Amino acid sequence: MADGHPGRPRVVTPVGRSPFDPVAADYDAGRPSYPDALFAAIEEAARPLRGAVVLDVGAGTGIATRQLGARGARTVAIDFGELMLGRARARSPSLPCLQADGNALPIRSGSVDLTCFAQSWHWFDQHEASQEVARVLHPGGCWAAWWSHAWADGQVWFDTYQEVMEAACPGYRRHHRDPDWSEEGIASTGLFGPGVRTVVPWTRRVDTATWLAEERSKSYIAQLAPLVRDRLLRRIGELLGTHFPGTSMVVPYRTRMWLARRR
Repeated sequence: MADGHPGRPRVVTPVGRSPFDPVAADYDAGRPSYPDALFAAIEEAARPLRGAVVLDVGAGTGIATRQLGARGARTVAIDFGELMLGRARARSPSLPCLQADGNALPIRSGSVDLTCFAQSWHWFDQHEASQEVARVLHPGGCWAAWWSHAWADGQVWFDTYQEVMEAACPGYRRHHRDPDWSEEGIASTGLFGPGVRTVVPWTRRVDTATWLAEERSKSYIAQLAPLVRDRLLRRIGELLGTHFPGTSMVVPYRTRMWLARRR
Protein backbone atom coordinates (compact mmCIF):
# COMPACT_ATOMS: atom_id res chain seq x y z
CA MET A 1 0.00 0.00 0.00
CA ALA A 2 1.11 3.62 0.26
CA ASP A 3 4.72 3.72 1.42
CA GLY A 4 4.43 -0.03 2.01
CA HIS A 5 2.52 0.45 5.30
CA PRO A 6 -1.21 -0.35 5.02
CA GLY A 7 -1.85 0.83 8.57
CA ARG A 8 0.00 4.13 8.27
CA PRO A 9 -0.56 5.54 4.79
CA ARG A 10 0.71 8.93 3.83
CA VAL A 11 -1.93 11.54 3.11
CA VAL A 12 -1.92 13.08 -0.35
CA THR A 13 -3.97 16.26 -0.61
CA PRO A 14 -5.27 16.86 -4.14
CA VAL A 15 -6.09 20.15 -5.74
CA GLY A 16 -9.75 21.10 -5.44
CA ARG A 17 -12.51 20.32 -3.03
CA SER A 18 -15.10 17.59 -2.88
CA PRO A 19 -18.60 18.83 -3.76
CA PHE A 20 -19.78 16.68 -0.85
CA ASP A 21 -17.67 18.30 1.87
CA PRO A 22 -20.27 21.02 2.60
CA VAL A 23 -22.93 18.32 3.09
CA ALA A 24 -20.77 15.71 4.82
CA ALA A 25 -22.99 15.59 7.93
CA ASP A 26 -26.14 14.97 5.88
CA TYR A 27 -24.30 12.42 3.73
CA ASP A 28 -23.22 10.51 6.82
CA ALA A 29 -26.68 10.66 8.37
CA GLY A 30 -28.79 10.03 5.28
CA ARG A 31 -27.03 7.67 2.90
CA PRO A 32 -28.00 4.00 3.24
CA SER A 33 -25.66 1.08 3.72
CA TYR A 34 -25.55 -1.73 1.17
CA PRO A 35 -27.35 -5.10 1.30
CA ASP A 36 -25.47 -8.13 2.59
CA ALA A 37 -26.29 -9.93 -0.65
CA LEU A 38 -24.08 -7.47 -2.53
CA PHE A 39 -20.99 -8.47 -0.59
CA ALA A 40 -21.89 -12.13 -0.93
CA ALA A 41 -22.03 -11.58 -4.70
CA ILE A 42 -18.60 -9.92 -4.65
CA GLU A 43 -17.15 -12.85 -2.75
CA GLU A 44 -18.73 -15.33 -5.16
CA ALA A 45 -17.45 -13.52 -8.25
CA ALA A 46 -14.07 -12.32 -6.95
CA ARG A 47 -12.70 -13.90 -3.74
CA PRO A 48 -13.41 -14.09 -0.01
CA LEU A 49 -13.14 -10.68 1.58
CA ARG A 50 -11.49 -11.92 4.76
CA GLY A 51 -7.83 -10.96 4.58
CA ALA A 52 -8.19 -9.23 1.21
CA VAL A 53 -6.48 -5.88 0.63
CA VAL A 54 -9.33 -3.65 -0.52
CA LEU A 55 -9.39 -0.03 -1.65
CA ASP A 56 -12.70 1.78 -1.26
CA VAL A 57 -12.20 4.60 -3.77
CA GLY A 58 -14.51 7.57 -3.43
CA ALA A 59 -15.22 6.23 0.02
CA GLY A 60 -16.97 9.34 1.28
CA THR A 61 -17.85 8.85 4.94
CA GLY A 62 -16.84 5.19 4.83
CA ILE A 63 -20.22 3.49 4.49
CA ALA A 64 -19.00 0.68 2.23
CA THR A 65 -15.55 0.71 3.85
CA ARG A 66 -17.01 -0.31 7.20
CA GLN A 67 -19.14 -3.03 5.66
CA LEU A 68 -16.15 -4.45 3.81
CA GLY A 69 -14.11 -4.34 7.01
CA ALA A 70 -16.86 -6.15 8.91
CA ARG A 71 -16.36 -9.05 6.52
CA GLY A 72 -12.67 -9.19 7.37
CA ALA A 73 -11.22 -7.14 4.52
CA ARG A 74 -8.12 -5.00 5.10
CA THR A 75 -9.71 -1.81 3.86
CA VAL A 76 -8.31 1.59 2.99
CA ALA A 77 -10.68 4.51 2.44
CA ILE A 78 -9.69 6.89 -0.36
CA ASP A 79 -11.50 10.16 -1.02
CA PHE A 80 -10.49 13.70 -1.94
CA GLY A 81 -12.99 15.20 0.49
CA GLU A 82 -11.29 16.24 3.73
CA LEU A 83 -14.55 16.62 5.66
CA MET A 84 -15.99 13.42 4.22
CA LEU A 85 -12.96 11.45 5.37
CA GLY A 86 -13.16 13.24 8.71
CA ARG A 87 -16.56 11.61 9.21
CA ALA A 88 -15.11 8.23 8.28
CA ARG A 89 -12.29 8.66 10.79
CA ALA A 90 -14.71 9.79 13.51
CA ARG A 91 -16.70 6.57 13.12
CA SER A 92 -13.63 4.33 12.75
CA PRO A 93 -10.55 5.98 14.30
CA SER A 94 -8.23 3.13 13.30
CA LEU A 95 -9.36 3.10 9.66
CA PRO A 96 -6.53 3.85 7.21
CA CYS A 97 -7.61 6.86 5.14
CA LEU A 98 -6.00 8.56 2.17
CA GLN A 99 -7.07 11.98 0.98
CA ALA A 100 -6.33 11.45 -2.69
CA ASP A 101 -7.78 11.42 -6.19
CA GLY A 102 -8.94 8.11 -7.64
CA ASN A 103 -7.42 9.14 -10.97
CA ALA A 104 -3.95 9.09 -9.37
CA LEU A 105 -3.88 6.53 -6.55
CA PRO A 106 -0.91 6.82 -4.13
CA ILE A 107 -0.75 3.02 -3.92
CA ARG A 108 2.04 0.61 -4.81
CA SER A 109 1.56 -1.22 -8.12
CA GLY A 110 0.24 -4.76 -7.94
CA SER A 111 -0.49 -4.58 -4.20
CA VAL A 112 -4.29 -4.73 -4.12
CA ASP A 113 -6.79 -7.60 -4.27
CA LEU A 114 -9.94 -5.58 -4.89
CA THR A 115 -10.80 -1.99 -5.78
CA CYS A 116 -14.34 -0.90 -4.93
CA PHE A 117 -16.21 2.16 -6.17
CA ALA A 118 -19.44 2.45 -4.19
CA GLN A 119 -21.63 5.12 -5.82
CA SER A 120 -18.46 6.77 -7.10
CA TRP A 121 -17.14 5.40 -10.41
CA HIS A 122 -18.97 8.04 -12.45
CA TRP A 123 -17.05 10.81 -10.66
CA PHE A 124 -13.71 9.78 -12.17
CA ASP A 125 -12.14 10.12 -15.58
CA GLN A 126 -12.95 6.69 -17.00
CA HIS A 127 -9.69 6.26 -18.90
CA GLU A 128 -7.36 7.51 -16.17
CA ALA A 129 -9.13 5.70 -13.35
CA SER A 130 -9.23 2.44 -15.33
CA GLN A 131 -5.49 2.62 -15.93
CA GLU A 132 -4.89 3.32 -12.24
CA VAL A 133 -7.10 0.43 -11.16
CA ALA A 134 -5.22 -1.88 -13.52
CA ARG A 135 -1.91 -0.65 -12.11
CA VAL A 136 -2.65 -1.16 -8.41
CA LEU A 137 -4.36 -4.56 -8.81
CA HIS A 138 -2.27 -7.68 -9.02
CA PRO A 139 -3.09 -10.09 -11.87
CA GLY A 140 -6.31 -11.83 -10.86
CA GLY A 141 -7.40 -8.92 -8.68
CA CYS A 142 -10.83 -7.42 -9.27
CA TRP A 143 -12.51 -4.07 -9.89
CA ALA A 144 -16.07 -3.66 -8.62
CA ALA A 145 -18.37 -0.67 -8.98
CA TRP A 146 -21.91 -0.43 -7.73
CA TRP A 147 -24.83 1.93 -7.29
CA SER A 148 -27.95 1.70 -5.14
CA HIS A 149 -31.10 3.43 -6.36
CA ALA A 150 -34.68 3.61 -5.22
CA TRP A 151 -36.72 1.50 -7.65
CA ALA A 152 -40.28 2.46 -6.83
CA ASP A 153 -41.41 3.26 -10.37
CA GLY A 154 -45.17 3.08 -10.66
CA GLN A 155 -45.79 4.21 -7.09
CA VAL A 156 -47.59 7.55 -7.15
CA TRP A 157 -45.32 9.27 -4.65
CA PHE A 158 -42.15 8.19 -6.46
CA ASP A 159 -43.36 9.14 -9.92
CA THR A 160 -44.30 12.56 -8.54
CA TYR A 161 -40.91 12.81 -6.82
CA GLN A 162 -39.16 12.11 -10.13
CA GLU A 163 -41.18 14.83 -11.86
CA VAL A 164 -40.37 17.33 -9.11
CA MET A 165 -36.66 16.49 -9.29
CA GLU A 166 -36.45 16.78 -13.06
CA ALA A 167 -38.21 20.15 -12.99
CA ALA A 168 -35.96 21.62 -10.29
CA CYS A 169 -32.53 20.06 -10.93
CA PRO A 170 -30.80 20.55 -14.29
CA GLY A 171 -28.41 17.73 -13.35
CA TYR A 172 -31.09 15.16 -12.60
CA ARG A 173 -32.64 12.67 -15.01
CA ARG A 174 -34.70 9.69 -13.93
CA HIS A 175 -32.83 7.52 -16.44
CA HIS A 176 -29.49 8.16 -14.74
CA ARG A 177 -29.84 4.61 -13.40
CA ASP A 178 -29.56 3.08 -16.87
CA PRO A 179 -25.91 3.24 -18.11
CA ASP A 180 -24.00 -0.01 -18.57
CA TRP A 181 -20.75 0.76 -16.77
CA SER A 182 -19.10 -2.51 -17.79
CA GLU A 183 -18.40 -0.93 -21.18
CA GLU A 184 -16.99 2.29 -19.75
CA GLY A 185 -13.25 2.58 -19.29
CA ILE A 186 -12.46 -0.78 -17.73
CA ALA A 187 -13.36 -2.86 -20.78
CA SER A 188 -11.54 -0.47 -23.12
CA THR A 189 -8.17 -1.02 -21.42
CA GLY A 190 -7.91 -4.60 -22.67
CA LEU A 191 -6.42 -5.44 -19.26
CA PHE A 192 -9.55 -7.02 -17.79
CA GLY A 193 -11.60 -10.08 -18.56
CA PRO A 194 -15.32 -9.98 -19.38
CA GLY A 195 -17.39 -8.03 -16.90
CA VAL A 196 -19.96 -9.61 -14.61
CA ARG A 197 -23.16 -7.72 -13.81
CA THR A 198 -25.21 -8.44 -10.69
CA VAL A 199 -28.51 -6.87 -9.63
CA VAL A 200 -29.51 -7.13 -5.97
CA PRO A 201 -33.11 -6.16 -5.14
CA TRP A 202 -33.75 -5.16 -1.54
CA THR A 203 -36.06 -3.11 0.64
CA ARG A 204 -35.06 0.01 2.52
CA ARG A 205 -36.91 0.94 5.69
CA VAL A 206 -36.25 4.57 6.47
CA ASP A 207 -37.92 7.53 8.14
CA THR A 208 -38.72 10.68 6.23
CA ALA A 209 -36.17 12.78 8.15
CA THR A 210 -33.37 10.45 7.05
CA TRP A 211 -34.65 10.49 3.47
CA LEU A 212 -34.54 14.28 3.51
CA ALA A 213 -30.99 14.24 4.89
CA GLU A 214 -30.02 12.08 1.93
CA GLU A 215 -31.71 14.52 -0.44
CA ARG A 216 -29.68 17.40 1.05
CA SER A 217 -26.50 15.37 0.50
CA LYS A 218 -26.99 14.93 -3.25
CA SER A 219 -24.59 17.01 -5.31
CA TYR A 220 -27.19 18.20 -7.81
CA ILE A 221 -29.36 19.49 -4.96
CA ALA A 222 -26.52 20.92 -2.86
CA GLN A 223 -25.28 22.97 -5.82
CA LEU A 224 -28.62 24.67 -6.48
CA ALA A 225 -29.09 28.32 -5.57
CA PRO A 226 -30.14 28.48 -1.89
CA LEU A 227 -33.70 29.68 -2.55
CA VAL A 228 -34.26 27.05 -5.24
CA ARG A 229 -32.76 24.34 -3.05
CA ASP A 230 -34.89 25.27 -0.05
CA ARG A 231 -38.04 25.38 -2.15
CA LEU A 232 -37.27 21.95 -3.63
CA LEU A 233 -36.57 20.37 -0.24
CA ARG A 234 -39.75 21.87 1.15
CA ARG A 235 -41.71 20.41 -1.77
CA ILE A 236 -40.15 16.97 -1.24
CA GLY A 237 -40.94 17.19 2.48
CA GLU A 238 -44.57 18.01 1.70
CA LEU A 239 -44.76 15.11 -0.74
CA LEU A 240 -43.40 12.65 1.82
CA GLY A 241 -45.70 14.02 4.50
CA THR A 242 -48.72 13.42 2.27
CA HIS A 243 -47.83 9.85 1.33
CA PHE A 244 -46.07 8.77 4.54
CA PRO A 245 -47.96 10.52 7.36
CA GLY A 246 -46.46 8.18 9.96
CA THR A 247 -42.94 9.17 8.77
CA SER A 248 -41.97 5.52 8.14
CA MET A 249 -41.10 4.63 4.54
CA VAL A 250 -40.67 1.21 2.95
CA VAL A 251 -38.97 1.68 -0.42
CA PRO A 252 -37.89 -0.95 -2.96
CA TYR A 253 -34.27 -0.56 -4.07
CA ARG A 254 -31.88 -2.15 -6.49
CA THR A 255 -28.12 -2.26 -6.17
CA ARG A 256 -26.41 -2.88 -9.50
CA MET A 257 -22.83 -4.04 -9.45
CA TRP A 258 -20.28 -4.51 -12.22
CA LEU A 259 -17.14 -6.57 -11.60
CA ALA A 260 -14.16 -7.42 -13.80
CA ARG A 261 -10.97 -9.37 -13.14
CA ARG A 262 -7.48 -8.08 -13.96
CA ARG A 263 -5.75 -10.28 -16.53
